[in-house]
Amino acid sequence: MDAQGEASTSKITPSSTQASGIFSHFQPYARSKAPALALSTLFAGSVFVPPTLLRPNVYFPPYLHRVGFSLVFGGAAYVLSTGDERNGSGIATAWSLTYLFLNLKASLRSPRHPLTLAMAGGAAGCAALYGTEYFVYQT
Repeated sequence: MDAQGEASTSKITPSSTQASGIFSHFQPYARSKAPALALSTLFAGSVFVPPTLLRPNVYFPPYLHRVGFSLVFGGAAYVLSTGDERNGSGIATAWSLTYLFLNLKASLRSPRHPLTLAMAGGAAGCAALYGTEYFVYQT
C-alpha cells in the first residue's frame, strides 16, 4: 500500500489535535454525543413541568425555547454520533451560548427554580466542553 492509501484509511483527522494537561481527561467527552444528549433530555423533560407547579414570580423559560433547544441539542448529538466532531461541537457550542444569552440573567434572578438552574448550568457546561474542543483543539 502506498503512502496515499495509508493516509486515506487513517482515523486521525489532520484538523484536530490531542489535548494535553487537564483537558486531556475531558476531551473524550467533548468528542462524544453524551453531554449533548443529556442536555437534550433535560430540556425535553422540562417540557412536561406544568405551570401550576411553579411559584408566583419564578422565571421558567418559554415552552418553545424548551422544545426548540431540546431538538437542537438532539441534532448536535446526532451529528456527533456520525463522527463529525467539528460540526457537532460547533452546533452544541453555538446553541448553548444562544440559550445562555436568552435565559441566563432571568434564570439566576431570585426566586429561582432548580430546573432552570440545571438547564442554565448544563448549557454553560456544554458551551465550555464543546467550545474548548471547537475553538482550541480543532483548527
